[in-house]
Amino acid sequence: MLSNIDTTSLTVALIALMAVALVFGTVLNAIVRENGFGPVGNAVLFAAGFVGATYMAGSYGVTLTDFRLMVAWGLGGAFLLFSLLALAKAALARL
Repeated sequence: MLSNIDTTSLTVALIALMAVALVFGTVLNAIVRENGFGPVGNAVLFAAGFVGATYMAGSYGVTLTDFRLMVAWGLGGAFLLFSLLALAKAALARL
């Protein structure tokens, strides 16, 4: 999937993803406060989850030609990764 994208489109997509991730990271930081990872940490986790989920969906044969489907997979993966790591951080803090 990623091998079919030219470098200019990939660069623009990653810059847009990081801008959206920083906004989501700031919002998540305001919501979860000390259980989160800071605005930049939340943004990095959000971007990593988004890219990882879309990559995994593409490798399992899901056609991501529909933009809405790709965003749904990406957002699901991003929030799943953030939720699991925030839950693990909260559980370790209770020990």
